Amino acid sequence: MAIGMKFHHYADPKPPKPDFKIVIPSRLSANGGHFKLVFYVPDSYLTSPDGYRFPVVVNFHGGGFTLGSGTDDARWASTVINGVDAVLVSVEYRLAPEYPFSVGVEDGTDALIYLASHAEELRLDPHRMALSGFSAGGNFAFTVPLMLHDLQNNVGKRNLQECHEVQKHHWHHHHHHKQHHITTSNPPSASASTANLAVPRPDIDRMPSSTCSILKLSDLEPTELEIAQKLPDLTLKCIVSFYPPTDFRQPRSEKRATNPCPEKNLPPMLTNLFDESYIHCDIDLTDPYLSPAAASDSLLAAAYPQDIVLYTCEYDMLNAEGVAFGERLSGSSVGKTVHGGLVKEVPHAFDKKPNPIKFPKSADRCYSEACAELRRVFGGRSSVEERRQLDKSKNVERFEDDLEVEGERAGKGEGVHVLDHSVEGETNTNGEVPVAHGAVQ
Repeated sequence: MAIGMKFHHYADPKPPKPDFKIVIPSRLSANGGHFKLVFYVPDSYLTSPDGYRFPVVVNFHGGGFTLGSGTDDARWASTVINGVDAVLVSVEYRLAPEYPFSVGVEDGTDALIYLASHAEELRLDPHRMALSGFSAGGNFAFTVPLMLHDLQNNVGKRNLQECHEVQKHHWHHHHHHKQHHITTSNPPSASASTANLAVPRPDIDRMPSSTCSILKLSDLEPTELEIAQKLPDLTLKCIVSFYPPTDFRQPRSEKRATNPCPEKNLPPMLTNLFDESYIHCDIDLTDPYLSPAAASDSLLAAAYPQDIVLYTCEYDMLNAEGVAFGERLSGSSVGKTVHGGLVKEVPHAFDKKPNPIKFPKSADRCYSEACAELRRVFGGRSSVEERRQLDKSKNVERFEDDLEVEGERAGKGEGVHVLDHSVEGETNTNGEVPVAHGAVQ
């Protein structure tokens, strides 16, 4: 997989290297520890006014919960930083089998609350946050909000632990520095008891492209999260999930049979390795932190933002459960607006093929389309055409995102599922995009 990713990253245009990394402590995993956050920032991050706060997309890479790294989605990161003017933070969650379920979900939730707590120093807007993920990471994009919701409502399934390394560290506040920033001299080690931020914000020079070393930030000023184990206030605006596993209740053998092109399935040797590494035999397969499709409608409605972007692949054993989940999310019981859709005639991870010559146009359009939705939910402008551009490369069956039309048709007893084949560029008097009434599944 690492060799494949190397080739994948050779394709033009070459994706960016990360700008910096932070090592953060685990609070939600019983065994503690640390993991890394990998930052990709837009050019404007270095030049914008001090008071400006950037929207942030927290990303989870794929690899069956067992493989992969925070730089695997550099092409997606590039589209986000350039197309949305947002910061992308890729979470290097800890991998199975050393760290089986539910460590990855805990790390993802820890990352989200850490970033919201330290939003001021990191120049992020905690009320313009989104999650994205690919494959196993797409599962985290759907499970992290469930864990966050339970934490916020004190359900007691997970609790913030005191971070002992942080607690015994003697913090120093630097109140006279309104803009805290990263010290670029003497990069600290990964341990939690290193330097604190004593330097007003300098201009960060990007890491020279010739070097492989990444600047690691020192610990940030203590917040209520560190001092009192208090959750920060944050708002998730969107979930973007590419070809995720959503339901582990169904055995792999049954999932394989749902693929109309079974030779495109991942080999059983690999999927067995993933499943046996991540899911121990005593794990409850109906746990929503593992199978978001097993969560109640009321939990999904409460925990998820209104806007969800979901892509599934026709030649993928995960397609059927992904489509079923998307349709359920957009149905009247959960009531979310689901964008994206079923991409025809592509296999799982169609955007990650190790083609060193050229990044595929369909993957480019898929990313750009998802970023047009992110731009819109973060308060920017995007046209219907930008949000439907994948149709130029691939046939896409869209999820319904106009519940009023669906309700109207159901009221007439037609009982059909309307796909979201919006007419490009056409709007009605309310400025909304009408759904083409003839498009049915």
